[in-house]
Amino acid sequence: MGLLETDRRKVLLGLGMTALAGGWAGSARWAQAQSSDPIKLLLGSHMDYLQALAPAYAEAFGPTPEVELITTPDLPVKLNSTMIARRSPGDAVFVTAALIAGLAEKGWLTDLTDLVNDTLLPNGLIPNSLTAARFDGKMYGVPVTIGAPIMHWNKNLLSAAGLDPEAPAGWHGVPGSFETMLEFALAVNDPDNNVYGITDNWGGIGSGFTFGWLLQAAGGSFLDEGLDPVMNSEAGVEALTRMVEMLHVHRVIDPAAVTYTWVFDASPAYLSGQRGFFFTWPFIAGIANGSPDSALQGMSGFAPNPALLTSASVDGSEFLAIPTFAENPEGGRQFIEMATSLQNQIVQGSTSPWAPSVDAAFADPAVAENLPFGEVIRQSYQYPVDGGYSTDRERWLEILCNQISRALAQDVTPKEALDEAVAQIHASRA
Repeated sequence: MGLLETDRRKVLLGLGMTALAGGWAGSARWAQAQSSDPIKLLLGSHMDYLQALAPAYAEAFGPTPEVELITTPDLPVKLNSTMIARRSPGDAVFVTAALIAGLAEKGWLTDLTDLVNDTLLPNGLIPNSLTAARFDGKMYGVPVTIGAPIMHWNKNLLSAAGLDPEAPAGWHGVPGSFETMLEFALAVNDPDNNVYGITDNWGGIGSGFTFGWLLQAAGGSFLDEGLDPVMNSEAGVEALTRMVEMLHVHRVIDPAAVTYTWVFDASPAYLSGQRGFFFTWPFIAGIANGSPDSALQGMSGFAPNPALLTSASVDGSEFLAIPTFAENPEGGRQFIEMATSLQNQIVQGSTSPWAPSVDAAFADPAVAENLPFGEVIRQSYQYPVDGGYSTDRERWLEILCNQISRALAQDVTPKEALDEAVAQIHASRA
């Protein structure tokens, strides 16, 4: 995301991978006895930090991995088309959070519970990054990167209103601080001059992310342990009521938010200095503070979301998994262990825009320099950070967001909207 200049990135990556290869050559010789057979990897086209592991893997285990790259939109078709034919696209493969449950239900992913519990969690893997990896009591994926929507704020607008521009940084640890955020947002709200206290993207499925963190912050969840929909709980009604009130009672959110379907629809007004708070993905912090086109250079704050009962967010981790049909599953496990080693997680966090999934990596100075918002991501994962991952998540999320849209339009009450969403989800499953 423009966090490091290209030349510096290449130098750091080269130095880091040299050190990593040396470290694994010395510390992981025990694993060579498990598998020195050829290994094939299916990685996201954006995962250059994993592609760069190939020389280190070859030095530690023998073969140089054969790497195939794929874009995230093309991933579902690739995984389903190969595995329905009982073939594997790789011995370790990239999977998104939304795909794991469906692939696991079909019996197409290897159970990695022992690897996670016996090795990776003791080595510092962040527990809340595993929410999407669980299905039917087992783990079917390992997160290599984490990321969740956070709160960004315009320090200039807060200062101009006589407010403490640094105060929001600590709200995530204060129960009830959502109300304080709302007071700050109202203080800077000036619709007559196209200045709004809050912006977000509530069009399409975007509303589900805001609803999701408010739902969890109020003590609720999308699904229960049996994966049945429970978003129409008291916590869910509270979450959606707060969204409706921001739009129609307080009138503190940009009214066009209901038409914004992704982050870049909502970001221009924030980057121009006309919005107070922005709830979205962490990378906006780098653009807001570093882009020459931003009116907020050095003046955009970022922190975990404010709290109702607690702070919360919605998980956006990315995973590696091992298909059931993998020809070299032990090699796949070896690669996953290497990718989530502390050494490589530091290299990843210090040379790419992707936050590591191992807690201790965030303490490294090079990671802190490269990812100034990294500590905020790490803090966010100390709170509830679920997305309601099930085999039919895409379907029920669309149903839910359609009903949220009706509530935001005041066609129905928040409770009516959520009750109808749950009823439709049950019907869709039947």
